[in-house]
Amino acid sequence: MKKIKLGMIGSGHVSNRYFEQAAILEGVQIVATYSRHLENAEKKASAYGIPGWYDDYRLMLDREELDGVVVTTPHSMHAEPVLAALERGLPVLNEKPMATTFEDCKRMVTLAEEKGLIFMSLPFDLNPVFLAAADFIDERYIGKITGAEAQLSLPGPWRNNWYYDKSVAHGGAVLDCLVYPVSRIIGLLGPATSVMAEVNTLIPNRIVGGGKKVNSDVDDNATLILQFAGGQHAVVRSLWGMSFKQNNTLIYGRKGTVALNDGGFPLVIHTLGDAITDAEPVHWRGNDNCYVPFRRITEQRDETVIAHFVRCLRTGEQPVQSAQQQLHVHEILFGAYQSAETGGRYALTTTFTPAVKLDPHIWDTRSRFI
Repeated sequence: MKKIKLGMIGSGHVSNRYFEQAAILEGVQIVATYSRHLENAEKKASAYGIPGWYDDYRLMLDREELDGVVVTTPHSMHAEPVLAALERGLPVLNEKPMATTFEDCKRMVTLAEEKGLIFMSLPFDLNPVFLAAADFIDERYIGKITGAEAQLSLPGPWRNNWYYDKSVAHGGAVLDCLVYPVSRIIGLLGPATSVMAEVNTLIPNRIVGGGKKVNSDVDDNATLILQFAGGQHAVVRSLWGMSFKQNNTLIYGRKGTVALNDGGFPLVIHTLGDAITDAEPVHWRGNDNCYVPFRRITEQRDETVIAHFVRCLRTGEQPVQSAQQQLHVHEILFGAYQSAETGGRYALTTTFTPAVKLDPHIWDTRSRFI
């Protein structure tokens, strides 16, 4: 098995999970890490046994013999190192959001495609619950699709750093949190046709970790309405103002519902059809005829982000969630900002071929009585 050598661009808190994931994979090593401040890169390298550290990522890319690069810098610093790596012919795993402008997102995807490189951009949704949920978005269980809801809402980031500074973050809840539920909805249902949104700063004066008072100028209150080709709507929400975290997804059908991470269950299927015999009956949101398909969940591939990236490097296959799919997700986010500013609907220009193949008839709510 060929040893995979990776470079890490970014030595902050977010990078930790990638160091930890890589450490348990056979034949994978992160050989160098970068931070703008050399002492931070050296400290991270020491903590994880990384042999090289740099305060110039271009020097790292040119000097080290790398098979791929992981980018975990703050949001506004994604574009330059991603493009620098791609220009050198290196595959890239890029943290969310892809970039802080739609133009930079398009540049990344175009360059990767021109050079035939693997470009994996987060979020990464291919966990066992998501994969099992996709199996139940079927007329046998839920009838025709009629709509969807998803959100990732929380009190707000606890750290008093760049998250609340628009000049650094170039976006708040939309780019940092809303990207997750949008990605899940799009991953399960496929491309949307348009977006309308309301986005604002609801809490400009915040108390964060340790009781510290901060002034915030980033968006912390965002609600989107996605429209799909069949006329169905998905309401997608992120609010940095709740007393608890809510991170759920619901796909509604005329005869049932698929609910991810809702009501204390990893996955619930509510169906008015036949009982799901290989699932556990539960009572969910006051409803009978609900089932948790534990066996189906455990049968799915359970793969970390780094493991999926490495598998792509070894096979030459593009990520299951393609660069075009994540470009569509990010056009929705930037389209939401534009919609909120103009008060109008933003027509989406991107599309992709979904990995989850839905029967097209499941969208047809108008040709017969249902």
